[in-house]
Amino acid sequence: MTAQVQEAEGEEKLNLDEESMKALEELVEVAVYLKRSGILDMLRIIAEKGMDLLAMISNDPAIYRAMAVVDAASRGMLRLHPEEVISAKMNLEKISECTLRSLASADPAKAKPVGLFGLLGALSDKNVQKGLGLLIEVARNLGACTSRGEG
Repeated sequence: MTAQVQEAEGEEKLNLDEESMKALEELVEVAVYLKRSGILDMLRIIAEKGMDLLAMISNDPAIYRAMAVVDAASRGMLRLHPEEVISAKMNLEKISECTLRSLASADPAKAKPVGLFGLLGALSDKNVQKGLGLLIEVARNLGACTSRGEG
């Protein structure tokens, strides 16, 4: 099966075989998906204003600092075994989610000062115990790693 496409009078005909038609159909489907998802519009803006975006990014010192932190983290990641990376990723996702939910539900303006007796009282809360247990486990592992010279 072949298809002939003619755009306007005087232009060449385009002969497409079945494989080319399937590829063209797939390309149109991808374009429709990109349009519906908003990615196509984003790509268009990047293409149109790419130089402006690049100038803005290159003049932002916060971007350079963030890149330095990401570079340092990625170098540390290279020293991990694949299963450690997977475990760290899963733990980071869960801890990030829980931390952000905790921050979203807390109101710093309403936080009351807690003294020694308030702290002792808070230690009877199972959630406080669980959070402190996690922090202590991370601190223990961090100390062990730095003592071995791994980090």
